Amino acid sequence: MARKSRAKDLKEAVLEGETRLGYPFAPFGKKEETPILAGEYGRLSVEDGDDIEQNSIGNQQKITLHHLEEHPEIKLVDTYYDNGYTGMNYERPGFMRMFHDLKSGRINCVIVKDISRLGRHFVKTSELVERTLPEMGVRLICINDSYDSADENADASALTMPLKMVMNDYYVKDISHKIRSSISAKMADGEFLPAAGSVPYGYIRNPQRMTYDIDGEAAAVVKQIYEQRADGASFHAIARRLNEQKIPSPGRLKSLRGATKAKAYENAIWVRGTIRKICSDQVYIGNRVHGKLKRDKVGQEKKKRSEEEWSVIERAHPPIVAVALYEKVQQVNREESQRRDNYKRRTACGEDYRDLLRGMVFCADCNSPMSAAKGCARPGAKTPSRIYYDCNGYRYSAHARCVSHSIRQETLMQALTDTLNQQVMAAVEIGQLAGSLDGYPGAVLYQSEAKSRYASVSTKRKHMESRMEQLLTDLAQRVIDRKEYEYMKGQYAKKYDELLQEETRALSDLRAKDAALSVTRKWLDAVKRYQKLPTIDRGLLELLVERIEISKDRGIRIMLNYDDPYRPISEYLERIEANQDVSF
Repeated sequence: MARKSRAKDLKEAVLEGETRLGYPFAPFGKKEETPILAGEYGRLSVEDGDDIEQNSIGNQQKITLHHLEEHPEIKLVDTYYDNGYTGMNYERPGFMRMFHDLKSGRINCVIVKDISRLGRHFVKTSELVERTLPEMGVRLICINDSYDSADENADASALTMPLKMVMNDYYVKDISHKIRSSISAKMADGEFLPAAGSVPYGYIRNPQRMTYDIDGEAAAVVKQIYEQRADGASFHAIARRLNEQKIPSPGRLKSLRGATKAKAYENAIWVRGTIRKICSDQVYIGNRVHGKLKRDKVGQEKKKRSEEEWSVIERAHPPIVAVALYEKVQQVNREESQRRDNYKRRTACGEDYRDLLRGMVFCADCNSPMSAAKGCARPGAKTPSRIYYDCNGYRYSAHARCVSHSIRQETLMQALTDTLNQQVMAAVEIGQLAGSLDGYPGAVLYQSEAKSRYASVSTKRKHMESRMEQLLTDLAQRVIDRKEYEYMKGQYAKKYDELLQEETRALSDLRAKDAALSVTRKWLDAVKRYQKLPTIDRGLLELLVERIEISKDRGIRIMLNYDDPYRPISEYLERIEANQDVSF
């Protein structure tokens, strides 16, 4: 026992000496610990109230850096920040980017100042901390909460975490209630002015007077829109004329003036929806309207409110159009709406596959989604109304982009059914092929050889690890000198790498059949399920089909999730033939 202890001491002394001499060494055979690759996350929003200085992004950075100085084993890979985002929103840009890096494996640890930075919604944050991150193998460090999920005493710290999450949830709701009450009071007094990004087209913000001033360039376009609409022009026709005149749309005007750097606005054009919104907004007769969209509770989506719930402040700013012109346009809008309502109530369509195909049909030329529309039949027609798909890029750009790809849903469904039926026919042959692999002599021999090869090379690799360990002991006990040690270490390292690569290849060969059959059987199960169903359902469609593309000549391309079900098995058979020169 004494000699073993002395050898251990000598080994540690050599290791210490090597590190000091600049020769860091990790014994072969000892697995290196997974490196801690951390991402720092910080968040600041108005809900932080009086603690903005304490919770500032800069202060969060200082706290994290101080923690990293005390823990040199943690490597900071990237930083993620969200400034101006509430903790009730879990779709923040920085947060989403961090989660993407967690999923890709770029980072495996998250560091935050405290749990409130991660989020303030009790249920969602609890789900994140107690289930999502642990299942991903992600370490979470909340510095000010003294919580580290990798700490053996983490369970004790975790006992107080739910209480902190509840308090964070309550805090943001209390702050939100106070802010909403304050804004409501200002609205009632006509003193609330939205941010610059919310100012209607045709106006500019005047924060000194808490009102809007007329934007001469855009106001002239607003008048033009109202005059054309009063003459009976459709929203679509007005948008097309403005695009033909190369008049910048509201989004493009913001981009040209430097008010936004968003790429989406650089080439934005006039569309029907923008014209419709302008032609129904009483802001252009000098009224300011608040509360069109409103959420009932913190964290919920905003919903449209009825006009009775709006807060309207009359004569809050200079008007752009006269009241008489505005009322005439509203009458045109009502008449058109009435015509559309009557049109929609005509003959009902036959089969409706819109829910089935939703989000799966795309334009092959501009990659825009293709959404469904209803073409109503004439009154008294014997044929029902039809449902068709068309390119959204063409439809919503007032026909300024792409071209019409209009195609009826029946044509789409026929092509889809034909494709899936072809998969059923192929499944019979592929199922027989997959079933025969277990008894195929070439596959049995290949698996047996791969198993033996893997066992053999694993033994050799482990033996090499032992020799590397012994090499270090020999140096510590002065059986060999350092020069001999360095030479033999290099030779052993080279051989070890070769064995490790060979072991990886052998393991891949051993698992090749299961890998091939796994993919094929998933496809076979999906096809069998299709055969049993009376009609195609959404779940099956998502399992088998990736997307459907329509070209400008109405050509249909159905892209399957299992593009070639033969491929996994054929590649496995080719692998057998290449190694053993056996034909199937």
